[in-house]
This record gives sequence, C-alpha cells and structure tokens, in this order.
Amino acid sequence: MCGSVSAIGLVDRERQLWPYLRERLRVPGHLMALMRGVLGDAEVAAVVAVTPQGAVTPLAILTTAEEIAQEIRLAPRDDQSRTGPDRRRAMVGDYDVEVLVREDAEGREQPLALLATPWIEQHLLLYARALWRRR
Repeated sequence: MCGSVSAIGLVDRERQLWPYLRERLRVPGHLMALMRGVLGDAEVAAVVAVTPQGAVTPLAILTTAEEIAQEIRLAPRDDQSRTGPDRRRAMVGDYDVEVLVREDAEGREQPLALLATPWIEQHLLLYARALWRRR
C-alpha cells in the first residue's frame, strides 16, 4: 500500500501520480494500493483495489516503465476515441485497450496508466517487498 511514507520501491514519478490515480480509479468500499509487479519481463507499478478481506484486484498498470510506455499508441484524438473525461482508446500491439490520460503543460494528452484487461490480470505477478525483518 502506498501511504505518505510507505512508497518503498517506487520511482518519483509514481509517487507524484499516486494521489491523482487513487482518486480517478477509486473503487467504493475498497482500499486503494500501489504495488510493484512483473508483467512479462518488465517490473511495473500497478494500481489495485483491496477488499477488507484482502482480495486484490488489479485496476491499471502505470506507464512509468519504459517497456509499457513504448507499446501504447493512442487512438486519433476525436470524440470516438474518448471513453470518459480522462480516458482514451489505444492500442498495445494488436490489442484494443483503454488508458487514463492527462494533459501536459502544452495541452498534449499523455497516457498515465493502462487500464487492466483480462490478459493483464492473468499475467501480472504482484509482489510486496519485505519491509521488516525479525531479529
């Protein structure tokens, strides 16, 4: 989970994006977390929703991993490519996906997170780093 001081293993960009992503992807009745994981050969940051019983559901993969960012091709910017106020259609390889976007200072939309697909849910290996050791 990612509190104000528990963001171990995250890069600065992931820490900066976390408050925005947490609010945009919030699932009512669930805790929100930012975890590390492996997707294919890439170590990634994943936004997940956690039930009070501890069941984890992946919601999105951040585009901070270069391997992920390079694969995303946003659809042409028109009304058909929008799936929500901050969501756009895109392609990753041959797959249609949906991405969370935000405009940069020049007004260009930048992909922030790739929303989870069944393939991502099946192939994402989440892990938590060992923070405490018994002496």
